[in-house]
Amino acid sequence: MKELSFKDEIPVFMRLEKIAAYSSLTPKQQMQYNDSLNNYLAYKGQLEYQFRVGLEKGEKNVKIDIARKLKAKGNLSIDEIAEMTGLTPDEINNL
Repeated sequence: MKELSFKDEIPVFMRLEKIAAYSSLTPKQQMQYNDSLNNYLAYKGQLEYQFRVGLEKGEKNVKIDIARKLKAKGNLSIDEIAEMTGLTPDEINNL
């Protein structure tokens, strides 16, 4: 069984260790670190945004596919299909 050091067991000590390492950097190194961190956070935010957009597009495509199939059956009205899929009647009419 691997033993953890005291600092590894308590998150506040892990955070303090990072702060101490940061404060030992020169002002120029701190600026470079801050720039790198900001770039990373911006990149991560873009990835998360693109993931959400892709997920929404995928969900919309599934709804459209279901609506097409329901419309092709001809057993349901446009309003019923809209209620089931969450699409607007106009969107369904354009399928």
